[in-house]
Amino acid sequence: MNKIETDILVLGSGIAGLSLAIKAASIGNVCIVTKAACIESNTRLAQGGIACVWDENDSFQKHINDTIIAGDGHCNIIAVNTVVQNAPKMIQDLMSLGVKFNKNKDNSLELGREGGHSNHRIVHINDESGLAIVNALLEKARSIKNISFYEHHFAIDLLKKEETCTGALVWDIKNEGTVIFNSRLTILATGGAGKVFEQTTNPDIATGDGYAMANNIGADLADMEFVQFHPTSLFHPNANGFLISEALRGFGAELVLPDGKRFMQNYHILGSLAPRDIVSRAIYTEMQKNHLSCLFLDARSLPSVELINKFPAIYQKCLLLDIDITKNLIPIAPAAHYICGGVVTDINGRTNIKGLYALGEVACTGLHGANRLASNSLLEGLVFAENAFQNIKNNLHDHPFKKIMQDDISDNFRNNIGEQNIIKKLKQNVGEIMWKYAGIKRNQKNMLLAYDKLGLIEDAYTELSLTSISTPDLLELRNIIITAKLIMGFAINRSESLGTHFLEETDYN
Repeated sequence: MNKIETDILVLGSGIAGLSLAIKAASIGNVCIVTKAACIESNTRLAQGGIACVWDENDSFQKHINDTIIAGDGHCNIIAVNTVVQNAPKMIQDLMSLGVKFNKNKDNSLELGREGGHSNHRIVHINDESGLAIVNALLEKARSIKNISFYEHHFAIDLLKKEETCTGALVWDIKNEGTVIFNSRLTILATGGAGKVFEQTTNPDIATGDGYAMANNIGADLADMEFVQFHPTSLFHPNANGFLISEALRGFGAELVLPDGKRFMQNYHILGSLAPRDIVSRAIYTEMQKNHLSCLFLDARSLPSVELINKFPAIYQKCLLLDIDITKNLIPIAPAAHYICGGVVTDINGRTNIKGLYALGEVACTGLHGANRLASNSLLEGLVFAENAFQNIKNNLHDHPFKKIMQDDISDNFRNNIGEQNIIKKLKQNVGEIMWKYAGIKRNQKNMLLAYDKLGLIEDAYTELSLTSISTPDLLELRNIIITAKLIMGFAINRSESLGTHFLEETDYN
């Protein structure tokens, strides 16, 4: 078993983890641990961009109000104010790293609009904003000598000694061995949990690892019931959860029924640009009412050349599936997209566990409330990484190493394909249960039933873990079950509808 000592351990390589690592490298050694290649994260898949007040006709107060309205009044106002007011600086910082945001002919930033926003304020790079940003951050991070990367390393558990997080136990996937990372401070930036649901826009790595690990060492979690479903996931057997950006609706595309008739005006004054929870429920309602497996996005009336130039990734992806967005309706359906809650932090990203910070989607800062406003997520990661760094640089050496002894750690981890079919089936079972009972519309009776079903799957996992050698797949199953039970448990305990947590009377057995 290998042992590595570092000042700061960052688990995750999305926008929050990379931003913190780049800043923290000025005060200590940093290790970045990620279970796939560093480029693989929800950040990479973010199409829309970053919400930022930039135009003179816009204001911080408008952005604050939009965030709170989208969050159904459940937001932490301090977090909202902090994030919104720091957005311009974050954009300037990214530009200084070489991020080339779209510009108008007069060299001003091109500002898009998305659901729930009262103004055009989305700074973007075509429809691949996340990819461009994470590439710039990775290039910068790789140029810093005291940042070390550990790709294809799966974080098994956070380590804790004397009520302090002391690092993490990690499985080296390629070399099939465990590694103890001892750190002064640990940054949990592991992203979300879309794979807990049958239908999701998230990559395969989004299995709720951070929520599970934090829960296992006693970190506080909150608002896990607020799961945002993106309204417009591309509906096609080969789409693999591909997202049709909300920016396309901001450009003028409309949600329609199969006959081309608009319907969103019946649900909200903003129509197709209503907040995501409202749009997702409207689509889901129309699908149920009309016995449809999908609805459609209509961009046919928009100028073709401009449409292709602004949304090249969407255009090409759809074209590969024989959908020409300039001529054809785009089939869409909602899919699990973002966990609005998570590991509770203060304004500096600190959790209730000494030595442990949480950033990005895995954290619950209070910014998003009961439903995230579009394009606030990348912004949150940037702002809270800055806040965490400012806090860390003043007290890093107040956190001495509390080393975990090798004898205290199990080395019972090997890649073993013997149980993979069972593990895959159990993962699928969790996804089906969560999609059916903790999806866009919920009710108490069925959620209680589902919680019991999750308990049976947990029993099956426990039996497997006692008779099988642990593998990354088995550990992911553990994390998916823990996260699913957290979401379902929080949902059961909230007896009123709020934001993405929508309760109805009808049972769907």
